[in-house]
Amino acid sequence: MNNRNQNIWMLGWALILVGAVFAGAHALKADSPRLEWRRVAMDGHRTGARPVTADNVAEALGVFDEEGYRTPSGVRYPETSPVAASAAQLMEVQPSLVHLKTVIGHSDGMYMNLRTQPDLPLGNLVADVFREYGSRYFKTPMDFAITNYGGIRVPMPEGPVTMEDISSMFPFKNYLCYVQMTGASLTALLEQLAATPSFQAVSGCEVQVKGGKLVSAKIGGKPIDPARIYHVTTIDFLLDGGDKLNIGALSRKVVLSRVLLKDVMLEYVRGCEAAGTVITAASDGRVKMED
Repeated sequence: MNNRNQNIWMLGWALILVGAVFAGAHALKADSPRLEWRRVAMDGHRTGARPVTADNVAEALGVFDEEGYRTPSGVRYPETSPVAASAAQLMEVQPSLVHLKTVIGHSDGMYMNLRTQPDLPLGNLVADVFREYGSRYFKTPMDFAITNYGGIRVPMPEGPVTMEDISSMFPFKNYLCYVQMTGASLTALLEQLAATPSFQAVSGCEVQVKGGKLVSAKIGGKPIDPARIYHVTTIDFLLDGGDKLNIGALSRKVVLSRVLLKDVMLEYVRGCEAAGTVITAASDGRVKMED
């Protein structure tokens, strides 16, 4: 076979293979089932397993005895089984995690972080705690506070709250900041937030939004004065592009700290527990958004 015929032969096979691939892809596309993701609560119904705290390892993970491994729900597995091996590994690491499993507070409900909904109880709580802490830390009463919903990664659990819960809620190194903004700049920030679905977590304001436009805004119960200087608590992530916000560019003064948002919330939760107070949160109409 000369080179010309060989090239034609190879080209023919290549075309056949390409056609087969396209035909197969078309067939798969036509016959493939439609897939859909949905969230399912993990209830440990097979083994009865529950979240582990510092003092409930046996109740949460089960025990080993002369008959092998017994799950919290009473099901028995041989010591050589994969289930028993997994349980043994979990139990082995628990002593090093005791500080994370320590209960540091209690919550009266599970508070979700649904980022597409404004005025969420959890976001309101975090922003309020943040503003109060900023006032004490910077020794200046804070008029307004803003942090991002994306920085709150998991819900606040109902009942016992552990160190691990708070660390999981705030895993990022988001640091407390203090900025000074004119009323005109603060209004510009609120207008930008009004054009988003969630508005972020805020404190110290009453805002009405309609059709993605800022209709009205009050700080401390009063209309915003364009010329006044407002004191604002935020996080460094939002200063220069985080979540498409540039609070630093809108500010006259920026003061950074080395205090993590996580540590602010840890202090709050521990303070509630020391005072015998159960953590609670609520929607209060601070942000009202209409289509």
